[in-house]
Amino acid sequence: MINIEHLVKNYGKIEALKDISFNIQPGEIVGFLGPNGAGKSTAMNILCGYLSCTSGSAKVGGIDILENPIEAKKLIGFLPEIPPLYLDMTVIEFLKFVYELKGCTLNREKHLEEICGVVEIEDQKDRLIRNLSKGYRQRVGIAQALVGNPPVIIFDEPTVGLDPLGAHMLRDIIRKLRDEGKTVLLTTHYLPEV
Repeated sequence: MINIEHLVKNYGKIEALKDISFNIQPGEIVGFLGPNGAGKSTAMNILCGYLSCTSGSAKVGGIDILENPIEAKKLIGFLPEIPPLYLDMTVIEFLKFVYELKGCTLNREKHLEEICGVVEIEDQKDRLIRNLSKGYRQRVGIAQALVGNPPVIIFDEPTVGLDPLGAHMLRDIIRKLRDEGKTVLLTTHYLPEV
């Protein structure tokens, strides 16, 4: 489902990624482990089409992210380290906005209701995102990654700043995604989390 081959990313003379290769099969959960500054986020940003690589290739579902970015991105739900949230929107307004951006064709009300249930934010739907705690903002970030029911979910440092209950909830969500046959890739610098 995910195929990275000989990926290199240079910033001038600085080599952020040096010839990394790996494959992840459909339905697998994989932790991408490394210390801060090791290039984990750079690799995820290339895989999601936010950065280009210096050389090598990144494919999702057999589709090269550089050659056909729109089709590849349709297969990915991505939660960056800092969730991309609009703080002046309510949770449900934001999720409807993401639904429209992704061109989702599933029944909107039912689909968003299911996602809110999975991440346990049903009671927060009408609150402004700016008024949510860090943990609930992270849940909204996870929810936006799930919109459109993508087969590949990528979480970049998903538990940063979460309390133990929030981290436990995230692990439960990852297990549910696995049970649905999704491929999950998460980055972290924290070995016990993997």
